[in-house]
Amino acid sequence: MNARELMDSVTRDMDFPRGGIEERIELDIQRHRKGWGRFVLSDPEGKPIQNAKLKFTQTKHEFLFGSNLFKLCDFPTKKQNDLYEKLFKKVFNTATLPFYWDTLEREPGKLRYSKNSPPIARRPPTDLAVDWCLENGIRPKGHWLFCDNFVPAWLPQNSKELMVLLEKRIAQLAERYGEKVTLWDAVNEAFSYPRWFHPRVAWSVVPQDYVYQVFKLAEKYFPNYVELCYNDGHYIAYQPFHYDNSPVYLLCKSLLDRGVRLGGIGIQFHMFGALENMGVGKVSHCYFDPVHQFRVLDQYARLGIPLHMTETSLPTFAELPRKEAEEFQAKLLRHFYRLWFSQERMESIVWWNFVDKTAYGAESDFDAGLISKDMEEKPAFQMLDRLVNQEWHTECTVETDENGAADWNGFYGDYNLEITVGRAKVKQKTSLSKHSYNEYRISL
Repeated sequence: MNARELMDSVTRDMDFPRGGIEERIELDIQRHRKGWGRFVLSDPEGKPIQNAKLKFTQTKHEFLFGSNLFKLCDFPTKKQNDLYEKLFKKVFNTATLPFYWDTLEREPGKLRYSKNSPPIARRPPTDLAVDWCLENGIRPKGHWLFCDNFVPAWLPQNSKELMVLLEKRIAQLAERYGEKVTLWDAVNEAFSYPRWFHPRVAWSVVPQDYVYQVFKLAEKYFPNYVELCYNDGHYIAYQPFHYDNSPVYLLCKSLLDRGVRLGGIGIQFHMFGALENMGVGKVSHCYFDPVHQFRVLDQYARLGIPLHMTETSLPTFAELPRKEAEEFQAKLLRHFYRLWFSQERMESIVWWNFVDKTAYGAESDFDAGLISKDMEEKPAFQMLDRLVNQEWHTECTVETDENGAADWNGFYGDYNLEITVGRAKVKQKTSLSKHSYNEYRISL
């Protein structure tokens, strides 16, 4: 089987979806990602201003597009670091920051918050990362408060002592970052690690209902406006899927039923593996069948809380010639981003490793970055740029009617507004939000 035949065999459900899928995607992008706004203009005496022109130019999405920021200031040269930041800001408005316990507190009480903390690969000091995000208009997300892996070796092998230290950690993070970082993975991957896979902390040490306990501790210390999410892998969210009896659905429903302030469900989507294995049976169905994708997302959406695609890795498959592999990666990105972007409850899509050869361990072998190891834009980056900054971008001009009113339609987000009345021009900033009434009255 040649490269073209291999790609076609893997993506046949994607390329030839069942009736109604493409129509749903297009319609739901219009329904859920765009809205109407109204401006009413009047003069100082309250009379309507007719025939004024209002020009809207979108500057930022309300929907969150992002990546992890693990390589901030982590490259060997200033040129590489500057280019990383420049390309990051071009397509992203959110960033996932590493709050892994094992590297944030390698020794008891010695926390790597400060910008001057000793360097660790893929783990920028948290003050540095948070401040960079806020200075550049990027919403930071904390990853994570607790995961029963990636924990310090010095943790006690005693459940009560562990929970005391965990409460202390959560309280410290809330005090330092609670007002700056308003989106967190409170618990990460409770299903992902089997009982024998705990080299740092024994399974018996972690309380059986630790997911619930962590959320309640987070609620205790973080402000009410902070969104606390549960995050887990695609092989848990997509493969053992049985509608109401699906593991992640049952866990999250249980948390909600017990009064937990669950702010969202995070779903990972790491496509690690050989391409030829992706086109076989259940694996192909889980990854590439858009009907299955919608079934899964629609099921979680029934809980009435936001959804987040938290960790997306689409490889540059080694079985294909490099040029074809990079173009195939871009094709996959377009397919999945359009589908996810269309789902009503979805609020963010986060690519995982932005640059090739910068992932965790053997994951680097899959070259699942948007930027090459030489810091050049790959076709997948250009595809994302086209989606975020062109296809899903609004620039329009409307005129006020006899009542001084002008209605306009656009993607939710921030805008520059230029109002022209005769020869006079007024410039200001405005927004169109999914969560607001979007009617403004201005006296000129």
